[in-house]
Amino acid sequence: MLNRTTRKIALATGLSLVLALPSLSRADFAAGQQAFRNGDYETALREYREDGGAQACYRIGTLYDNGFGVPENKQEALKWYHKAADLGLDQAQHRIGEMYDNGRGVEENPVTALNWYLKAAEQGMAIAQFKVGDMYYTGKGVKQDVALGVKWLQQAAKMGNIRAQYEIATMYETGRELKKDISEAAKWYLRAAEQGHSRAQYTIALLFLKGEGVRQDRAEAVKWLRKAAEGGHTKAQMDLASLSQ
Repeated sequence: MLNRTTRKIALATGLSLVLALPSLSRADFAAGQQAFRNGDYETALREYREDGGAQACYRIGTLYDNGFGVPENKQEALKWYHKAADLGLDQAQHRIGEMYDNGRGVEENPVTALNWYLKAAEQGMAIAQFKVGDMYYTGKGVKQDVALGVKWLQQAAKMGNIRAQYEIATMYETGRELKKDISEAAKWYLRAAEQGHSRAQYTIALLFLKGEGVRQDRAEAVKWLRKAAEGGHTKAQMDLASLSQ
């Protein structure tokens, strides 16, 4: 039998190994990420498998999804996405939703897509919130519920989704679904514009030019017209040329 001192040493050693497991796992994932960045997909796959965590499973899914270092295999990708999704990873839940939404590797199924988008949306993923909102708003994969759709779109906008911000802005500007409020519209157009949305940039430029919902400011108007024009917005290019004459 082990004496008391030996038992204490064994217990301490075992505890140290247990405590070290998460850091070893993270080391595997970090090594996998480094190998992936270096284009060494074989090593990346091995390290991700060693890790076994949600992010690692998701990364394995992307390897099979895109054919990086392995033959492209959507079904194998879906299997690994499911592993990550079951571990609670919102990225994986959203990706599964996309596959069913677009019929990529599986039969198109908007109902299943919505269910997976909802899982990610409820965790706060902005793009998933936008898609849930859009599906409820249009009645895709679910009985149409405009009010609930707008609610999800507002949440997505607050979380920074550029498309949701633009949609909410137009609703406030036109009074469609939300009470007309030009100041609120300008606020959301500006948020989308700051993220590079060319139509939002053009619209906020016009609002600054007219002084609607914001203070009238020609310099700000020109600034946003220029940004929209640089983004390929044809009307902005024409208006900018007119203002420069």
